[in-house]
Amino acid sequence: MVSAFHIPTCPTRFPGGSDNHLILVDLRSKGTDGGRAEKVLEACSIACNKNTCPGDRSALRPSGLRLGTPALTSRGLLEKEFQKVAHFIHRGIELTLQIQSDVGVKATLKEFKEKLAGDEKHRRAIRALREEVESFASLFPLPGLPDF
Repeated sequence: MVSAFHIPTCPTRFPGGSDNHLILVDLRSKGTDGGRAEKVLEACSIACNKNTCPGDRSALRPSGLRLGTPALTSRGLLEKEFQKVAHFIHRGIELTLQIQSDVGVKATLKEFKEKLAGDEKHRRAIRALREEVESFASLFPLPGLPDF
């Protein structure tokens, strides 16, 4: 199941093998880092964590994103849906790159977050992706909670 999870143009690793529930996405080839992508994906209602990747020079600027699959599988998502989730993440990473391009590659995380929050063009794009993500997620009920 996890091996169906592929984000275009980003090396994806499965620590412990593909039977593990963790996915590590290495963003170095994209020219960004996990802290920036984490902020954008969270704004799009996609839960993830920044994470160091093998070879990172500093834990203060981790180059990866860590994603877990139990929240997806417990809601009944299968391979086809995992591919859709990977596409949402890819789009979030592309938004990260757009914001980073506007603010500058040398900008601090604080400056990046200010641009993320203050630029209407980016807020619109994030809102659109968040609405798609939330609409998609609403098709899969949370276990143990009543359907709404």
